Amino acid sequence: MSILESLTLTSTAKRIDTSPVGTARRKLLDALVLQIEAATATIKGEVFIRRVGRWVNVDGTKERRDVPVRFRPWWWKDEAGTIHLHIHYGNRPLELKPGKSVITVGAMDRLVPVLEQVRQAIMAGELDRSMTEAVARRQRVLQKATTTTVGKAT
Repeated sequence: MSILESLTLTSTAKRIDTSPVGTARRKLLDALVLQIEAATATIKGEVFIRRVGRWVNVDGTKERRDVPVRFRPWWWKDEAGTIHLHIHYGNRPLELKPGKSVITVGAMDRLVPVLEQVRQAIMAGELDRSMTEAVARRQRVLQKATTTTVGKAT
């Protein structure tokens, strides 16, 4: 018996949700994972530094290195010491309910559980409408910028 005959072979393909909502959901979940890592490090008293692999020119040759990049936490502390949280898509906060985009967390030790709840809400599709609106708003801005630059060039 050959090795391939001992395996169970099927004709199914890897299914990736390529809808705009699925793509937006994946991006938001990836960003949320970073926020959870940063919140966990902050609670432990550690410094969180986001690192990304980039090609760097070293002595005339290019090498791939992990370099630190800017990280913006979605949470902040007000004057009373209460932690508040924005959920961002891109660089803008999502409107979670009409007119409301801020989650009041309270104490810092509650931040990670709240972020986990937000993750569950995203996976359940509760923020799909807000993400769709954010994607549409961004596309309008990009389309407007492209139209104005094309008009100026001619």
